[in-house]
Amino acid sequence: MAKLILMFKDQVMQEFPFFRESMTIGRNPENNIQIDNLAVSGHHAKIDKVGSKFILTDLQSTNSTFVNDKKIVSHSLKDRDKIQIGKHVLLFLSSETDRAEQSGSDETMILDTAQQRELLAKQETAAGQGIKKIGVLSFLGNSEIGEVKLIKKLSRIGKADNCEVKLSGLFMGDTAAAISKRPSGYTITFTGGMTKLKVNGQVIKDSVQLNEYDTIELGSYKLQFYQKEAESI
Repeated sequence: MAKLILMFKDQVMQEFPFFRESMTIGRNPENNIQIDNLAVSGHHAKIDKVGSKFILTDLQSTNSTFVNDKKIVSHSLKDRDKIQIGKHVLLFLSSETDRAEQSGSDETMILDTAQQRELLAKQETAAGQGIKKIGVLSFLGNSEIGEVKLIKKLSRIGKADNCEVKLSGLFMGDTAAAISKRPSGYTITFTGGMTKLKVNGQVIKDSVQLNEYDTIELGSYKLQFYQKEAESI
């Protein structure tokens, strides 16, 4: 079972087994993991269990979220990843969660430390190197299907044999939707048929740009879109 170990200055403070599907991290006491420190936003980040994966998402926090010294918006956690939240570190050891309650404080204090500046500088350097990413579709509630990497310029979704994402169902079209890979990112397009295409619960009748961890629905299928560094695939 996966777990998170909360540390401060290399001292272990608490362990959190991952017992649930989603876990929130922040300064406010309603979070599953509460870090009572002014460098931490009230709702700083969350971790969702998607199939066999654990997805960390920054919740537009004031001081950002880092994994292994790299600033992230969303990240698929790997064993022994170090998540930095303010001045605290959460060590991920392939796991699920419990909750912690304490008390919160007033406004979020803006960090202005040498360590924070160093982490931001490392992130800017990585961005300048143009790390390539590739889109991935992960099936929610159908972990045995696994995930599909969107390597081609056009990935078709439907029940036809030539579809890159093969789905079944009486009303599923031969090609119900298609995802195109463009320099600006990934775009999903409804291509017709009786099965509705939804992105984050909204019916799509033409095209829409996909963002990190958007949820896609086609018939009884529910998928989540995210991106990985190309070299990790």
